[in-house]
Amino acid sequence: MKAAYIPVGSGGHILSSLPMITELVKKGVEVDYYAPESQRAQVEMTGARLCVFPEVQERYSGPYMGKEEFLAVIPLVFLGMAKEAIDAIMEGLTENRPDVIIADEMAVAGRLAAWKLGIPLIMMFTSYAPGKDFSIFRTWPEFPDSPARKAALEMAEEFQKEYGGPLLTPGEIFEATADFNISTLTREFQPGGESFGDRFFFAGAQIAPRAGDGSWQPPKNGKPLLYTSLGSLFNNWPEFYKMLFPVVKDLDINVLCSLGKSIKPEDLGEIPANVTTMAFTPQLEVLRHTSFFLTHAGVGSVMEALYNGVPMMCIPQMDEQIFTAHRMEELGITSGVLLKEQVTEESLRKVLTELIENPAYGEKARAMGEQMHREGGCDKAAQAVIDYVNKL
Repeated sequence: MKAAYIPVGSGGHILSSLPMITELVKKGVEVDYYAPESQRAQVEMTGARLCVFPEVQERYSGPYMGKEEFLAVIPLVFLGMAKEAIDAIMEGLTENRPDVIIADEMAVAGRLAAWKLGIPLIMMFTSYAPGKDFSIFRTWPEFPDSPARKAALEMAEEFQKEYGGPLLTPGEIFEATADFNISTLTREFQPGGESFGDRFFFAGAQIAPRAGDGSWQPPKNGKPLLYTSLGSLFNNWPEFYKMLFPVVKDLDINVLCSLGKSIKPEDLGEIPANVTTMAFTPQLEVLRHTSFFLTHAGVGSVMEALYNGVPMMCIPQMDEQIFTAHRMEELGITSGVLLKEQVTEESLRKVLTELIENPAYGEKARAMGEQMHREGGCDKAAQAVIDYVNKL
């Protein structure tokens, strides 16, 4: 059996796909993974063959960004990225025709190729899938006079003429699903997950060895570990640590703070004796030893924490993270959600104390993690792909 995987350029999306690709290769599937040269080391660790295509740039937004609202431009961005990618992948897919194309939910080029070549398509969702209880698109304005929307429509019409398939309207770009789909959420975490039926396999966190594993060792004093990470995009916030340190300095715990590339430890003033800072952490390894997680509520980090049964408190930085944090509240796995403007030394102490002292959050997180181990994972996701293709 041959498979081709088409990602989008985001590192987080690519990382989420690689454990399943590793398991497909272990099961005897020949996988061509289409990605930029910069991803070679990560892709080749899986045993897949890297098929190089250029770094896809969001240059189609250039004439419009700053002149129109972001939501007006974003359909053109994704169609423009597809236009750059499709020519680079069609030759390889035609010469080494796979039995199935697996495409990231946002990799429009993967859909175009599948339609043109008549190859079965599986879509991989590394965040929320569209359904009756969740949509990133349905509340957007129409933008009837937007030049960017008009340019996107013209490009969509060209794509339909050349590749077939439905017209790639904004709704079709952001709400499409395939006949079979893999999600890196659990069915319980996906809003309305019970309504998705057998067309979706909810695999949960995709866990496999990563570069950097073995570079960190947990403290040997046996105390609980609080791990803090504000993600990779909005972490340049030194004031946060100046509020956090007075809260944790007298607690009988270890604290590990992932600072990111912008903050230097010397910028933070006096660091308490029980606090360790690192620019970057091997997060999967750290979470295996973590008792409590202060997180930005990125859905990938949340799934990785649940895989390890770790309860959390949330400081989300953007809309999807805010949605995820409130979903965590509904499921009872976070002691609280603080928006950036709500973070003070007092509010941190209140939410963190609740997290440490109330065992209910840990019990719920461990129960969800155990269910993820039983029902999902990269091995089961790979087998679901194989079973689906064999049924065709």
